[in-house]
Amino acid sequence: MVDHVDKRTKLLIAGTAGLAFCGVLLETSLNVTFPEMTQYFKTGLGTVQWLTTGYLLVVALTVLAAAWLEHSFTTRALILASVGIFLGSDLMCILAPCFPVLMAGRLLQGISTGIALPLVFSLIMKKVPLHIQGRYVGSAGMAVALAPSLGPTFGGAVIQALSWRAIFLIVLPIELVFGIVALISVDREKAHIGAFAWLQFLFLGVFLTGLTIGLSTLDVHGPVTWLSLFIGVLALVAGVWTLTHQRTRLINIAVFRNRTFTLALILYFLVQFVQIGLTFILPNMAQSVLGETSTVAGLLLLPGSLLSALCQPVTGGYLDGHGLRGLLAVGSTAFFLSALGFLVLSRHLSVPLMVLLYACYMVGQACVFNNLLTVGLQHIPAKLVPDGNALFNTLQQYSGAASTGVLAAIITGMPKARGIHAGAQAFQFGAVRAFVFVFLIVLVILLVAWFLEHSLASQDKGGVQVV
Repeated sequence: MVDHVDKRTKLLIAGTAGLAFCGVLLETSLNVTFPEMTQYFKTGLGTVQWLTTGYLLVVALTVLAAAWLEHSFTTRALILASVGIFLGSDLMCILAPCFPVLMAGRLLQGISTGIALPLVFSLIMKKVPLHIQGRYVGSAGMAVALAPSLGPTFGGAVIQALSWRAIFLIVLPIELVFGIVALISVDREKAHIGAFAWLQFLFLGVFLTGLTIGLSTLDVHGPVTWLSLFIGVLALVAGVWTLTHQRTRLINIAVFRNRTFTLALILYFLVQFVQIGLTFILPNMAQSVLGETSTVAGLLLLPGSLLSALCQPVTGGYLDGHGLRGLLAVGSTAFFLSALGFLVLSRHLSVPLMVLLYACYMVGQACVFNNLLTVGLQHIPAKLVPDGNALFNTLQQYSGAASTGVLAAIITGMPKARGIHAGAQAFQFGAVRAFVFVFLIVLVILLVAWFLEHSLASQDKGGVQVV
């Protein structure tokens, strides 16, 4: 079997992975700035968290159209669009005179990341031989998976030394360099713009938006919460109906006929949900409860991030040779121990304990996260890979929006319900409840992993098989 991948392809994958990295890095870099943002813009945590939640929602909506974008435009055009939108929106954030302008810049950055993120993995599935795809997905995914945890470390250090505006300023030239690398490496292609399923996109967009708003406002239990959830459910029903009855489809739902793909997709969403949730809870808890600086709050995630980065290519190589089943067992064990530790020790957490428990979770993520994407896409026909890739990347980003929104609602709403309205006591009370919720999600992760392991066991023992 030929393992060779030409240099231009490697540079193209590296460049697009770098573009995705920059977008995802900013995603969690701002989490550690929320305490300062609330004071700078004189608003509450529930409003400021939309810098992350709104951004992730736009990424998810953009990725929904990824399959159509890849069919209708050349790779060069998509890279140019991603880089151009990012640079313009980044300047908006740097110069933002008020919160609405900053919010608009973040939403535009979501479009940029939504273009770049699925492109990375699509290129790998198209241009890299099947038997070494796990290795490449692991290496490229390392950058994307590393960014959410490096973000608070990077953001904390920058805000301590400079200001929150410098976070956007420092990332700008990095994005430009990766964009140039990708553009000089891309091959010439032809593309034909096909019909776009606007109605399906509208319904699914309303569903994701309504669900996000509803989950993010659970702490107030007002009319907006229930109306948003109701509209979201109606839009989902309408979206599914149009997907099954219209000839032009935004996403080909035939991918769900494969049980292994569906289980891998669900597990992928849940693993990312918890990871993004922890990057939201831990830095803010370190500052609000333990009184640590933003630098320390960001650095507490760094050991786990680096450990995950070192493990990703190794676990990808293991997948190529041995399949997913062993990795699922190790990953599930790490998830359970980490979540149990946070639950039991939630009232007694220190920075060293946070570092240890988060690192434990990241070992589990390194074992399964990107490998779930590889296995899921390898179990569907090649013609459906763009659709499957779009679903994986949509749920990856939406899981972050949902996680941040839900946990912010728990952390701010639960103390209010008990008459605790501000200060370290309020945040700790809410954080303890958030860790209970995280533990329950991890129990669901273990259940889905068990079903997936049995699905793989009933097929090829290697766990990787193209349908």
